Amino acid sequence: MTTEAVGSQDCPEQNESPATLKHGGSYLIPLKTTLETDTVDKVISVFITAVPIKKASSTLNLIRNLLPKDGGFDLQHLRRFAKLAAVPTHVRDSYASIARPSDSSSPEDEILLVLAPTSVVSQKFLVESLAVLLLDEVPIATIEVPLLAPTSQEQATGWTAKYWPTIYKKSNPFGPHPSIVSRAEEEIRGDMDKWMELARETARAAKSVGAGEAVGVVIVERVNGAARPIAIAGDARWLDWLREEDGGGQGNVTAHATMRAIAMVAGQLRRADQENSEQGAVPETPAGEDIFRELPILPIEQTAVQEPANTDGYLCHGLEIYCTHEPCVMCSMAIVHSRFAKVVFEQRMQATGGLCADGELRHGLFWRKELNWTLLAWQWCCGSQREDGNLEVARELNA
Repeated sequence: MTTEAVGSQDCPEQNESPATLKHGGSYLIPLKTTLETDTVDKVISVFITAVPIKKASSTLNLIRNLLPKDGGFDLQHLRRFAKLAAVPTHVRDSYASIARPSDSSSPEDEILLVLAPTSVVSQKFLVESLAVLLLDEVPIATIEVPLLAPTSQEQATGWTAKYWPTIYKKSNPFGPHPSIVSRAEEEIRGDMDKWMELARETARAAKSVGAGEAVGVVIVERVNGAARPIAIAGDARWLDWLREEDGGGQGNVTAHATMRAIAMVAGQLRRADQENSEQGAVPETPAGEDIFRELPILPIEQTAVQEPANTDGYLCHGLEIYCTHEPCVMCSMAIVHSRFAKVVFEQRMQATGGLCADGELRHGLFWRKELNWTLLAWQWCCGSQREDGNLEVARELNA
């Protein structure tokens, strides 16, 4: 494992992320989905021309009759018409290079029109078809435009300046709707710092006693606006386990902080079921046989092992999980399959994290439609860069 450490926050500046929630100096960065990151600046080529303003509507109607639904491409995020002054300079230059000097129409009498993607129709066919309506052969240029809809107003503004006037419709076809994210942020804004600081304290305790790496997790249940921690877990991969340098590999992978916290919730539910059954309570698993380390090993962990009020059949349905570090792929999948509602972490783990779609692994597991569950995810930023040597972990650590 590399000795390069991850310890200080890697958050963007607040003014670079207007979609963040700011509260008491801290703020949240919503994670991008794989589709959001994969579609950044993905473009297609389209034909454009200039038509007389008086014939703009009839020209577009002709195109729609010739190519229903734009040949299978969704161009609703593009303004079909644009004045010359409203398009980027390179678009004006591209059209000016093929416009005929003899054209009698002034620029004020014409408007640019996106005709169709170049892959669905030939330029010759368009020229011949438009000549019937406009009574002349029109010059047609080719430009690039965004293939898919923007996911923010900032992205739409950038694409307008770079490609062609683009519309943001306050929706996100590639992830959770912005209004859902905003409401969820409002819900957790009052106490998110408390849970993150509790996770940090737990991480320091786990490292100080030698049980594991400096990773901590807190699971929170929120009912009718009131939140309470129901599981607190520090990393315990080295508890009763050979160290890596002694042949212990990466430690007990089932004792990662996230796995332990989930196991604590499962244990509480199991014990409650047993107590309510005819068999009554059963003995606890001996500590040495508890590979998931679901029993508290740190004093701080003993303060929050409680049975969830929600017992609808899914292990962690509707719960929130706060982590000091981005969970690894295994722990991220455990979060998904346990059906958490929200996950918040502080440190990105670029080499091993399973939640971020823009890290080195690019899994984005919190929002993958091919999986059986999706949830909301954020990176928590304390509002100022700070070094915390007590929370440093190796860059390639699976947290």
